[in-house]
Amino acid sequence: MKLKRRSFLKGVVLIGLAGIGLGEGDAPAIRPPGAARDFLARCIRCGKCGEACPYDSIKFFDISAGAKVATPYIDPVETPCYLCLRRTSEGRDEPLSEYLLCGEACPTGALRKIRNDRDTLLALPEELKMGVSVLNRDLCLAWQYDSCGECYYNCPLRDDAMLAYPPNEVIEGAVGIRPHVNERHCVGCGMCNYVCPVNERIARATMEPGRKLTYFEERYAAMVRNVIGRAGPGVELPAVRVVKRV
Repeated sequence: MKLKRRSFLKGVVLIGLAGIGLGEGDAPAIRPPGAARDFLARCIRCGKCGEACPYDSIKFFDISAGAKVATPYIDPVETPCYLCLRRTSEGRDEPLSEYLLCGEACPTGALRKIRNDRDTLLALPEELKMGVSVLNRDLCLAWQYDSCGECYYNCPLRDDAMLAYPPNEVIEGAVGIRPHVNERHCVGCGMCNYVCPVNERIARATMEPGRKLTYFEERYAAMVRNVIGRAGPGVELPAVRVVKRV
């Protein structure tokens, strides 16, 4: 639930009443880029990071989140972090600004300023590590059917964070790509998580004939049904997902 500025102020009061000592909870939040270890101590719940985000990637916890109320997070399934990049008609990713805009807007340093250039992003400074992508080859359509590759082609750090093939691994009979996450350069932006077609929406649609799918979703639906069926109940989706770095 996204909070407006007035709700932030209410959240600050509520935190005082609830007690600052509450932890981050059982499911650590994926914070915007620039959040260091002292993030909660520095964040004043002002909402400026969300106002600065050009893609509305930054959401805010509601009152049920305890000490995290009104603090920013990113849900890659809903909207990934685009790293303040835009894709040109030629397929290149260009920076929108000199620095990542959320960190530049933060008045307290809860989100550190990070220069928005590829070399800095690839160097993966500690505060940029939002999370890391984990790919399940048994669910991945590229690995199972020589199809898809959406995660690779949409990665803003393609060929560094997401590779077309795993290094030093011989893959017999491969025709298409075989995506591989390079943890050394993955910032956890969630773009791969966002575009992966092996997701809950398509999974539900295969069981509900009345649910309409887009052309993109319909293209992969049969393969998605097969890989999820083979995986059995309780499988975690999508096939490539962002988790919080340990």
